[in-house]
Amino acid sequence: MEKRDSFFLSDKNKKKNEKEVKQEYKRKRQEEFNRNRGVEKQKEKQNEEKKPFDKKTYRLKKYSKKYKLEQWEEQRKKKLLRNYYKDIKNDPSNGSYKPKGFDEDTVDSNQDVGRYVRHPDLVEKEVPIKKKDPFQKAKEQYNKIKQEKLQQRQELEKAKEERNQKILEYKKKKQDRFKKLSKKNKKGQPVMTGRLELLLEKIQNSK
Repeated sequence: MEKRDSFFLSDKNKKKNEKEVKQEYKRKRQEEFNRNRGVEKQKEKQNEEKKPFDKKTYRLKKYSKKYKLEQWEEQRKKKLLRNYYKDIKNDPSNGSYKPKGFDEDTVDSNQDVGRYVRHPDLVEKEVPIKKKDPFQKAKEQYNKIKQEKLQQRQELEKAKEERNQKILEYKKKKQDRFKKLSKKNKKGQPVMTGRLELLLEKIQNSK
C-alpha cells in the first residue's frame, strides 16, 4: 500500500511541477507581450508626431518660376540624354566596321606616286566632324525660338506705334478742320475763308 501511495504522490508532484512551469511560461509570455506592446505604442506615438510644416520650401516649390524652370531643364536634359543613348543603341552602323582589303581601296589619282598607296603629303587632312551634343542642339533650338518671338514682339510694337501715330495725325487734322468750320466773326457769322480753303482742298484731292 505504501508503494502505491508513493507512486500516486510522485504523479501529483509531477503535475504540480508541470503547472508551475506552465504558469512561469505564461508569465514570461505576458511580460514579453507587454514589453513589445510598449514599444509598439512608442512607435505609434513617433508616427503620430508630424514633422513641422516648412512653409518656405512649400511656397518655393509651388510659386517659384526659377525652381520650376530648373526642374523643367533637368527633366529635358535627362530626356535628351535618354533619347541620345537610345539612338546610339539602335544605330545599325555601330559595331559593324569592316576593314577594307588591299584591292578594295580606291585608286589614287596620281599614278606616279602609286596605284594603291597614297603619299602622306598628298593626302588631305580630314577635319573631324564633331557631333553636336543633344543638349546643345536643344539649347540652340530654344534660342532660335526665343529670337523669333522677340522679333515678332518688336514688329507688333512697331505696328502699334505706327497706328498710334496715324490716330494722332487724324485727330489733329480733325481738330484743325473743326476750328476752321467753327470760326466766327464779332457778329457771330461764320468766317468763309476757312471753309473755302477746306472746299478747295477737297476739290484738289478728288482730282
